[in-house]
Amino acid sequence: MLMHVPKIFTCVFVRCYGCVHSNVRVRFAPSPTGFLHLGGLRTAFYNYLFARKNEGKFILRIEDTDQKRVKAGSVENLYSMLNWTGLVPDESPECGGPFEPYIQSQRLLHYKEKADYLLESGAAYRCFCSEVRLEILKKEAMRNRVNYGYDNKCRHLTTAEVHNLLQEEQPYTIRFKISGGPVSHDDVIFGRYTYDVSENEGDFIIMKSDGFPTYHFACVVDDHLMQISHVLRGTEWLISTPKHILLHQALGQQPPKFAHLPLLVNSDGTKLSKRQESLGVEYFKEKGYSPEALLNFLAAAGGGFGKQEGCYVYDLKTLSSKFQLENMNTSPCSVDMMKLNIFNRNYIAKELCTEKGSAALIEKLREHLLEKYGKKFHEEEKNLPNLFMKKVLLCYKDRINNLFDLLIPDMEYLWTTPNHTEVIDKIMLLNIPDSFILGFKQLLVILSSLSDSDMTQENLGLKLRKLCDDMKLPYAQFMRSLRVLLTGQKDGPGITEILIMLEKKRSIERISAVVENIDKVISAEKSSS
Repeated sequence: MLMHVPKIFTCVFVRCYGCVHSNVRVRFAPSPTGFLHLGGLRTAFYNYLFARKNEGKFILRIEDTDQKRVKAGSVENLYSMLNWTGLVPDESPECGGPFEPYIQSQRLLHYKEKADYLLESGAAYRCFCSEVRLEILKKEAMRNRVNYGYDNKCRHLTTAEVHNLLQEEQPYTIRFKISGGPVSHDDVIFGRYTYDVSENEGDFIIMKSDGFPTYHFACVVDDHLMQISHVLRGTEWLISTPKHILLHQALGQQPPKFAHLPLLVNSDGTKLSKRQESLGVEYFKEKGYSPEALLNFLAAAGGGFGKQEGCYVYDLKTLSSKFQLENMNTSPCSVDMMKLNIFNRNYIAKELCTEKGSAALIEKLREHLLEKYGKKFHEEEKNLPNLFMKKVLLCYKDRINNLFDLLIPDMEYLWTTPNHTEVIDKIMLLNIPDSFILGFKQLLVILSSLSDSDMTQENLGLKLRKLCDDMKLPYAQFMRSLRVLLTGQKDGPGITEILIMLEKKRSIERISAVVENIDKVISAEKSSS
């Protein structure tokens, strides 16, 4: 028999207060079907916060019972990204724990024992229906525009029929008998939730024919055996919770408390997709965002911290102390990526306020520069003490979103010395008059006479303007040629900014290196002509 169209479930939003156990144990249980996604990180993050808030345990469990969908490298990426964000589990496949193993494919004996118990108690039965028959049922339901559900055919097999089918070695699954009537529970976030599984769905599979459990069965067995006190997961699982409660009851187990986290959605209201590469956690790491900024960004989007003003960046300890699960939003949480830039910018500014934070940023920036420029940066690094690096960070902290913004072509002059021969060639292509060479030499005299404190935007601007006026040099053209001389590029920051950032010593070295050789090039060209 085909199932009826489901009735609308009842969901009364009455918050569930006072539900925290004295021994809080929560789990993040992803399937290794791809790299860690922003939505998955949010689930891990809120489980971590809840555990730390209540001095409990944060457990990582790998739910790999659907072996066909397991992707190579997924588990390694998961470990890497959790470590990067600081969401380090108390128990996991990596570090072990009192309820090992924490990988479901290694726990098949547990599921078999529980399934056998349900078979013996009459709460479950063997189903011998072929995939062809089940597919026909599904297509018929679609054609009739009714909700698809198994028609419970094998529930009514006699003991003798089952025995004969087993003797014939017919493959089978094990299905759970859904009892009649609605099932209610008090969700910590969404309040009272009622759904009638029996009216909307058929008996569901708990053990597949390959001996592996389904998600619904495995998570129930493991949550009980691992003494999970609270299940925090995405709201898409809210409709499955009544099934899990029925399974707990049939197994004689006390269900954990449930809290379903609202959906993360794009700014246009569409659901975040795992197929969006730009939402993988590793993507944010590679783009130069700090884990602190990313986690605070998720906290601001998801709620649970009361009224928030501004994009402040807190450490994990502070976030844990502020977190209140029952204050979570119930409506979908919009993810505005522009805010992530603000959080990361604020993180950089915050780190620059302490010696330890500044040192960490400088070290990270050096790593990025060495990776990008290699030998060229290594040769220049002796001229770039930490004091200079911090000066650059302080100067640009309000203009950059992350450290990679300091590696754009306009900024390359800070980290590498342009090749003198190439610079001279570029200057010669500008067809500058001889008076410009004299202007470069005079600028050397001016810079040599200045103290470090005189190297200010205003003072340098006045000196450059006076130099051009005194020598009758066209100001804009002279500035363009001077930019090429100092940076090797036609475009980039203003000359006064370049001189200030390079500082007096490096500015003089670059101008001198060109001036000392450009006369020779010009003389050689005149001789050849």
